[in-house]
Amino acid sequence: MDRRGFLISTGAALASVAAHWNDALADLPLSQDSGRRLTASMVTRLEQRLDDLRHLDDVLSSAELRPSAVAEYNLLSRLAQRATYDGAVGRRLFSNLAEASRMCGWLYFDAGLNATVQRFYITSLRASASAGDHEAGANTLNFMTSQTYTVGNPQDAVNLIRTAQEKISGRTTARVRARLHARAARALSKTGELKSCAHELDAARDAYATGPHDDDPPWAYSLTAGEIEMTAGSCALDLKDPGRALAHFTAAQASEFATTGNVRDSLLYLTRAAQAHLALGDLDATCATATEVFNENNAVGSSRPSDALSSLRDQLITHRDVGVVRDFLNLSA
Repeated sequence: MDRRGFLISTGAALASVAAHWNDALADLPLSQDSGRRLTASMVTRLEQRLDDLRHLDDVLSSAELRPSAVAEYNLLSRLAQRATYDGAVGRRLFSNLAEASRMCGWLYFDAGLNATVQRFYITSLRASASAGDHEAGANTLNFMTSQTYTVGNPQDAVNLIRTAQEKISGRTTARVRARLHARAARALSKTGELKSCAHELDAARDAYATGPHDDDPPWAYSLTAGEIEMTAGSCALDLKDPGRALAHFTAAQASEFATTGNVRDSLLYLTRAAQAHLALGDLDATCATATEVFNENNAVGSSRPSDALSSLRDQLITHRDVGVVRDFLNLSA
């Protein structure tokens, strides 16, 4: 059964998944001779379809994109099982399968279906290992880390991201390293490790500042300076510094998320800004921000802002005698 908050792998079993990925990265090229021949040009078109889905994910809801992402995953899975391909094409095919499965996991995560999420992520790790694609697997561990510190054990999340960082050390670009440093900071903030968290945030900023590289994987574009500052704000909120968190949220929201069209992320960070306002005792700002999220999320339908608003409502109930709080509680009842 797939309930919200239910993980099919935790603790030692989850660590074992990451360890097996690390051990299984292939040294020999894949090849298969069982059906229609898959050519390099065909794989290029498949890669373009995945890239289109990635960019659509920036502006459309997960509910709108999930059917397309699952269809893409099913197509790539059938080709991996039934097509004929040489080693070079096989590696690209399995890298694409890893990314398609990772995207499905992410889109199901936005719906809160966590057992399904883990199944897709574990499949993604297996496909990346078959392809010998260290970067794709590390990116999947990056997303697994996010799920794990959200609904699981934060220390498990730290262990996952450390495995990713260790495996691609010296094998990837600065932009990918920045992505993993930022995720490590977020996981460490959940465990209360202030100094280690600050170190990872500094490393993320330094790596990002070196700029893009021709060898950046196609999915690396989604990390931005604003995203890093939003992560810093979330870390500060977890580390009980709402004033600093709000400064990060406000600056990043104004400079980037309000103009990029990435509505789901914008709403999620607005909910965190509302939490910071509440921690600072500003009920007017808390309810104004929460009302904006509630109204806009009705069109997006993302479970993460919805869950965050539900938690915020629980905290606001003790202030229900205040007019603005009562209005928000009635609106979002």
